[in-house]
Amino acid sequence: MSKEYAFTEYKGIDWEAIAAEMRPRFEEAEANNDPQAYRLALRDFARMIPDGHVGGGFMSVGFRESIAGGLGIAIRELDDGRTIVNYLTAGGPADEAGIVLGAEILALNDLPIADYVGQIVPASSPFSTEHFKRLQQLRYATRAPLDTDVTITYQNTDAAAPETVTLTTVDEVESFNFSSFNAGRSGTELPVEF
Repeated sequence: MSKEYAFTEYKGIDWEAIAAEMRPRFEEAEANNDPQAYRLALRDFARMIPDGHVGGGFMSVGFRESIAGGLGIAIRELDDGRTIVNYLTAGGPADEAGIVLGAEILALNDLPIADYVGQIVPASSPFSTEHFKRLQQLRYATRAPLDTDVTITYQNTDAAAPETVTLTTVDEVESFNFSSFNAGRSGTELPVEF
């Protein structure tokens, strides 16, 4: 990759740093004859390359388990810097806790929401642009394995003060499907709309 990849300089990729971090994982997987560890290392290596054209079947290792649980919300960042609930699953954990559509999310697991979202490595990585990466980080921020406890600090639109609750992820896909870039598309749309 360091000799053949056309966008090394343009994307600022430090192949030596990547090799130093990843080579021990590949060597350990090979020494232990562990194909699963090797696939995970290959997936994580590919995620370090900021290019949406890098990937393969190995990219989905652990995908279903990592996103199986949802909180019953989808979130989106606004131009003013706030992060709000833009979808609420009726009867989902967030709804039952009293979170409403339009509520501002202030923190997840005791981290300010922007920091929490910034640390997410979406299962659909890598991405060619930071904008697309951020939208996917927002999409995956409310997903976790089933039965995972997540602490949310939020402020409903009509509330005087923020509240903090701990929710447990459940088997719900509505919020995840809502936040898909392909939601509502049939696949027959023209490639350019305007």
